Amino acid sequence: MHRPSEEASVMVQYSVASDWKSKITQTVKRLQENFQDIDRLIYATSKRIGPEADNLVFEMLREQGISLDIRDISWFVERRETHPQRISASETLCDRIVEPLLRRRGLSDRVGLSLNEGESRLGLLHLSLQIQDDAGGKGLTKESFESLTLSALHDSDSENTIERAEVQRRVASFLPAGHEQQIIAQVDSALARMSGKRGIVKYHKSVDRFCLSHQERVSLDERVAKFVLSEELLENELWEVVESHYDVENEAPESETIGRELRASMEWILLRQGEIFVNAARSGETSNTAIDDLVQIIAEEPGRKTHGLPRRVVAQALMSVLTNPGEDVKEHLRRLADGYTLFAFMRQTPDVQKVVVNLFSDGEFWLDTSIILPLIAETLVDDPASRHYTVIFRAALDAGIDLYVTDGVIEEVERHLNRCVMFSRSEANAWNGSTPFVYAAYAMDGRARNMFAGWLEDFVGDSRPEEDVREYLEDVHSIKRRNLTEECENASMEFWSAVQEEWSTVHERRRNSKSAQVDVFATQQLVAHDTENYVGVTMLRSKGSPNPMGYRQWFVTLDKEAFGLRKHLIDRLDSPPPSPVLSPDFLSQFLRLGPLRSAIEREVRINLPVLTDVSRFDYIPKQLIEAADDLRADLEGKSERIIQRRVRDSLDKMRMRMGEEAAGGSYGMEKRVMSLLKNKKSATGEEG
Repeated sequence: MHRPSEEASVMVQYSVASDWKSKITQTVKRLQENFQDIDRLIYATSKRIGPEADNLVFEMLREQGISLDIRDISWFVERRETHPQRISASETLCDRIVEPLLRRRGLSDRVGLSLNEGESRLGLLHLSLQIQDDAGGKGLTKESFESLTLSALHDSDSENTIERAEVQRRVASFLPAGHEQQIIAQVDSALARMSGKRGIVKYHKSVDRFCLSHQERVSLDERVAKFVLSEELLENELWEVVESHYDVENEAPESETIGRELRASMEWILLRQGEIFVNAARSGETSNTAIDDLVQIIAEEPGRKTHGLPRRVVAQALMSVLTNPGEDVKEHLRRLADGYTLFAFMRQTPDVQKVVVNLFSDGEFWLDTSIILPLIAETLVDDPASRHYTVIFRAALDAGIDLYVTDGVIEEVERHLNRCVMFSRSEANAWNGSTPFVYAAYAMDGRARNMFAGWLEDFVGDSRPEEDVREYLEDVHSIKRRNLTEECENASMEFWSAVQEEWSTVHERRRNSKSAQVDVFATQQLVAHDTENYVGVTMLRSKGSPNPMGYRQWFVTLDKEAFGLRKHLIDRLDSPPPSPVLSPDFLSQFLRLGPLRSAIEREVRINLPVLTDVSRFDYIPKQLIEAADDLRADLEGKSERIIQRRVRDSLDKMRMRMGEEAAGGSYGMEKRVMSLLKNKKSATGEEG
């Protein structure tokens, strides 16, 4: 702390503590014990605080009589060029502290935590920095090699030039062996493009050496500093999710350590997701990531963690941030994910564009019921940019892809919504069966049970419900009805029968796993609908494609069984056709990176999700629905907005705190929920 002599009643403190609230509270206590005349505290910090301190500022003035003036990172950044002395101080600070952190050695410990080699970490950084929102016409191969070439020149300037052979060597170390001549040619082309007139790279022709231009050096430092700051914000967000939803042991490491370890796990997931995307682009076999998949990926992460959190808790926290990141890290997370995907591509082939351009350039996609229901459920989300499936299929339409559903899917959607209405009019403990998906989403949003039927009228009425569903999908989402019965009739009996038998096995297993009695006829209808989509789309592709992902027709679903169906068909058929199944995660990644990205409206493209997740509404115990009703009763008399928010937040916290026991099946989950409900009063124990 420092006491300016010209202002005897003012104390200045500088701190880098993450727990700034506790730090300020402790400081004020010390001031009152040792300085009776202090009435103002200026708290300077490198952390980002912003409006989070508003309540504390008010409390300090009201209860302690001290005016609290918080000057966080934003305060300093916004004022750095407002006075010559500040400009000079900022430049001196950069030279002494920031510059060493932004150099090659300093960055190797701060970025690319899932990678081992320093060159790879620096390459990943530049690949992530290169991802631009304007989706320029440059191909991915050119963009990627320019990024890696810039990473090779990262520390260069007019006094520290690098010879051509060394640039080529550094880039080659990042890429697979066996492509040396291709790599040399691509690096030379990148150097030629970037060292042209007024280029960002300067070429010293007499000695055949290169360096970054001064302007690019300054620009790069600013972008890297922003990237590193975003990494810190991401760590803070991960820590806050864990702290707010889970019980962290007292002997656990400090929040900075936990945040860094969670970020390392997240980057490990992004690396693996990039590899999965590349393998899918080569094989044509896609998959969709769920919580259980993340748990397995985390189990394979090298290195030991000190945070002591169960893997499922880590997976849930990471999935929460991946699917719903805060505004401060949303863009950064997307760039990081795309950087890891390009990293995975470059590790396998230097010619990224050649692989990606062979993927579907337009197409016809049939959507499963498992896709349509989330489209309806996410209308509950206030922010349109966070409606993941709506954004994905809006981008697909922009890219020239046609979207369809069959009458069978329309029927399934209508039947599901009807079950939701029946559930809303029943007592949860008297309902025979699981909580319907759309109603679970509605309840988890904190909404009133008796208002559900009215909310549902936006999608379906009483007289002609199936026609209402069809019109809603076409009018709002441009999803048209198109059946595949004729295509199924043209399929060989052997193929059609094999697919039908596999779907029958899947639905029989699901029926036997449910405690409620399931309508046999309804099960047969589900089998028929799934068979129509799988067989019909496959037959539309019968002309074949030279590339596994080059087909125009796809069946988009979240049903995990659909992704593994072809493996079972191999046991029944000599040579089953390629799988027509496509995951929303793959589609989102392709739309962000593929050749169609320039056709997509910018605002839609930048909101494409890194991962999609509907598992938070799957298998919601009926006890949670009862909890929602009880919580609303406890809050009677408050405004609907407050009730909805508190119920939503309390239920979400209960659900996420199920932790490992949620993996033990419905009995273990319900047992855990019941213990949580004993504390439901405290979950809403805010003052009026």
